[in-house]
Amino acid sequence: MYIDLGKLDYKFLHKPLLIGGKAMEYYGLRKSGQDIDFVISGGDHLRLAQKYPNNIKNLYGDIGICEFEFEIWNQICTFDYNYLKENAIEEKE
Repeated sequence: MYIDLGKLDYKFLHKPLLIGGKAMEYYGLRKSGQDIDFVISGGDHLRLAQKYPNNIKNLYGDIGICEFEFEIWNQICTFDYNYLKENAIEEKE
């Protein structure tokens, strides 16, 4: 599954972790909706928040940067990047 992050005009320090509907689609559980959700590292999240300061949403402490069709989170339900990257399936891109 290829997801073009190029329109964000940002080079990630660490590979984003795909979550939500697109992850469910990846595993063949269901079709995804229109948005694409990621959890990213703290450093990447800070830099993206500085790049897109008008596109930030707080969902009970989960801080999302919502730009284009992407929702890019610092954590999801208190599970952060470091926790979620354990046993993640790594793709080339």
